[in-house]
Amino acid sequence: MTALRLHALGAAPRAEQVPVPSPAAGEVLVRMTASVVGHHDLGVIAGTLPHAPPPFVPGLEGAGRVTALGEDVDGELAVGTPVRVVARALRAGTWAEYVVAPPTALLPLPEALDPALAAASGTVSLTAWAALDLGSLEPGQSLGVTGATGAVGSLAVQLAVRRGVERIVAWTRHPGGLPTGVEHATDDHPPEQLDLLVDTVGGELLPRRLHAVRPGGRAVLVGYTAGEIVCFELPALLVADVSLLPLNMMRRRVPREVALELLDDFAAGRLQLATDVVDLDGLDDALTRLRDGRAAGRVVLRW
Repeated sequence: MTALRLHALGAAPRAEQVPVPSPAAGEVLVRMTASVVGHHDLGVIAGTLPHAPPPFVPGLEGAGRVTALGEDVDGELAVGTPVRVVARALRAGTWAEYVVAPPTALLPLPEALDPALAAASGTVSLTAWAALDLGSLEPGQSLGVTGATGAVGSLAVQLAVRRGVERIVAWTRHPGGLPTGVEHATDDHPPEQLDLLVDTVGGELLPRRLHAVRPGGRAVLVGYTAGEIVCFELPALLVADVSLLPLNMMRRRVPREVALELLDDFAAGRLQLATDVVDLDGLDDALTRLRDGRAAGRVVLRW
C-alpha cells in the first residue's frame, strides 16, 4: 500500500510502499478513501506540535470502509461499513491507503454521504457544536463569530441559525459567503451587546473584539490562525466582565448521538462545508495553499 511518511521534521512527507497492516484483536482494518490535510498536520510536520519522533505517518482523520475485523470486534462495524476515522490511539496516522484502528476511533457513516465531505466535516463540526455548547448559547440570544467563512466558523453560524439565535454577526474577509440575515462586522465598526463570541482566529485583535460582548457575556476561544500571542489590559478585562472559555477538543467529548446527527445533516444537505479535494500528485501544492491561507475549503487527500 502507499503511505505518506515523514522522515525529518520540517521536511515534506514521502510516498512509500509499505505492507498493509493486519488488525490485531480488538482492531479494525479500514481502506481509506479520503484523508484530511489540516492545520494540525502542518504543526506536526513542522515540529511545533507534539508527536512521536520521525519516521511516522501524519494525519488525524479521514474516511473509508471496513475491510477486515480482528478478533473480539463485534457490533455495528461489519466488513463494508463506511466509517469516519479519528486518529486516537492509532498505530499510524490517516495519510495512508489502509489504517488499523480500535472501534472507538470509528463512526459509521450514512451511505449517501460523500467520503471527502465525511472526512472533512469530522472535527470541525464537532468543534463548532462544542463551542456553542460551551458558550451556553440559547435561542433568542446573540452570537458573534470570527473567521465566519472558515470551516469551524461557518459551521458555528449554520448551527446557530438552527438553534434559533436571534442575531448573528460575522467577522470575515468574504461577506458574500454568509447566510441570509447574518450581519457583517468589521473591526472599524464592531457590533455591540453580543451574548457570546466564538473566536476561531485569535491574534492581536481579539481584545478589541471582546468590546462587542455585553458585560457578563462569554467568549469561547477556538483557534489562533491570526496569531498565538494576545495581550490584555487587565483593568479593561475586569471592567468588561467577559468570561474567556478556552475550548480544548482533546479533553472535551461530544455525545455520540450528536456526532451521528451531524453526519445525517451533512448527508441530507442541511449542513454544508467547502472542500478542496486533491490527489497524491497535488498534495505539495495543497500544503502550500493551506500554509498560505489560500485553500478553497478543507483540504482532503483522495485515495
